[in-house]
Amino acid sequence: MALSIWAFTLLILSVFASTVHAESEERTDVYLSLYAIGSWPYNRDAFFQTGPAPNTSVGNGAGAGLKVAVFPAIGKGFLGIELESFGNSSNITVPLTTGPGAGTTGRTNLWVFNSMANLILRYPGKPVIPYIGIGGGLSQGVLSGANIPGRPDQDFESSATFGYQFLAGVQTDVWKRIFLFGEYKYLSANYHWQRLSLDYRSQYGLVGIGLRF
Repeated sequence: MALSIWAFTLLILSVFASTVHAESEERTDVYLSLYAIGSWPYNRDAFFQTGPAPNTSVGNGAGAGLKVAVFPAIGKGFLGIELESFGNSSNITVPLTTGPGAGTTGRTNLWVFNSMANLILRYPGKPVIPYIGIGGGLSQGVLSGANIPGRPDQDFESSATFGYQFLAGVQTDVWKRIFLFGEYKYLSANYHWQRLSLDYRSQYGLVGIGLRF
């Protein structure tokens, strides 16, 4: 469902960009980009059963993402809207202090998937374009291969919630309409599964390549 909404919104933005470009003497900037991403989550105590689980560990991970952005001519190229979807791997290690598994350690894989809408402010210079942004949207934390005594583990269990992020980066042209970019972002989302919850906070670093239209 979220992917369908994202695709529909992308179509609307593309049509809007084409219309603005046709009716304006100034250039509307539209780009599509792909990127690889690394994640460095903060270790924050999970909430297990009826209380916190001290010394919870959330592992680093890697993933990939896709972006599309429109900078209407009316904004002089400084202000734009960006849609992105990205996902990354991770894992959670939970030392158990209560319940039937007390004294043992629970483990599970964690997959994080995000569909975000970002407001981007940039300086449209050449050949380097610095930018900052803020965004929000749907964030999903999916558990797989869970082995946590004291809870009804499933093959897959998803928690969907609102997530938000802050980001900053720089683009640089390499050839005609092709550019490279690097970006830092901070993501926040609170996941709630059966008898387990986690306030997920992570830093991300990403590098990618894009194409302007």
